[in-house]
Amino acid sequence: MTKRHSAKLERVHAIVPIKTIKESKTRLSALPPQDRAKLTVAMLSNVLVALRKSRRISDVTVVSADKSASKIAHRHGAEFLSEGRRHGLNRALRLAIRELEQRTTGTVMIIHADLPLLTTRDVDKFLSRAQGFQIAIVPCKNGTGTNALLLRPPNAIPLVFGKGSFKTHLSLAKKARFRWKVLRIRGIQFDIDDPRDLRKFTRQDARGESFRFLRK
Repeated sequence: MTKRHSAKLERVHAIVPIKTIKESKTRLSALPPQDRAKLTVAMLSNVLVALRKSRRISDVTVVSADKSASKIAHRHGAEFLSEGRRHGLNRALRLAIRELEQRTTGTVMIIHADLPLLTTRDVDKFLSRAQGFQIAIVPCKNGTGTNALLLRPPNAIPLVFGKGSFKTHLSLAKKARFRWKVLRIRGIQFDIDDPRDLRKFTRQDARGESFRFLRK
């Protein structure tokens, strides 16, 4: 997705990784597989809408081994990058960053696809508060994983998404002596991993694709 942007606004390229849609959210076993897939699509759509509406985001790339995700990406004005065979989250993200480095040396924002409460205001808040820092991190709701990571430059530190990644990303930033900042933004921190998360979300006064899906 490409937008016109003011010279005063930094050019930020967002990368949204997503697993195979049909195999996602297996811990939500109470939902039939088709409903888990629909929820995954709804949350991805919610994230893409929030990014698309932000004046601070110039481009969005969805990276996945699931080619069906390309239709969703294109529907929301985003680019799609196929990782080919599924090799894991970090390798997919490294592939996306290598592709971007051939076109730009700007700033990259990596953000997960399962954020049902994410709004454009959250995106803008994150980017605004991250100004002046080379690395900015938003942990997941329990403080162990990483839900959003901003990198200036895109290859500032190795990517280690997964269990315990928040502390590892922070340690890598400190070791590299980059200016870093930890931000806690509810719409970015709240993800859906298990039935308890789903129940909490249904009690929210929320809007967006994810909320509409659950209210059906």
